[in-house]
Amino acid sequence: MYKSAGPGVFKGDLYFYRVDGDLRDVVARIDTNTCPLYLLTGEYDFSCTPEDTLRTAARIPGAEVTIMEKLGHFPMSENPAQFRRYILPVLEKIRARA
Repeated sequence: MYKSAGPGVFKGDLYFYRVDGDLRDVVARIDTNTCPLYLLTGEYDFSCTPEDTLRTAARIPGAEVTIMEKLGHFPMSENPAQFRRYILPVLEKIRARA
């Protein structure tokens, strides 16, 4: 039996992502001229809501935000064709910078 799985691990993961992994005080130091930042969030994502993403982006000058309609937290598995419509333009921007 694996001791690394189960409710305790999930609870710990959530604590890390919401408390220990809280980087709100440092995100403004991201230099989007050096490292462009594209934030894509699903319209129905409950763990990283569109509001969370917009709030984060507001602290990072130059960050680009896209709220993906009709998608949630795992857009590539929920609707690959819909996700592709959002990710391909971002990949093209990255390619054009190279």
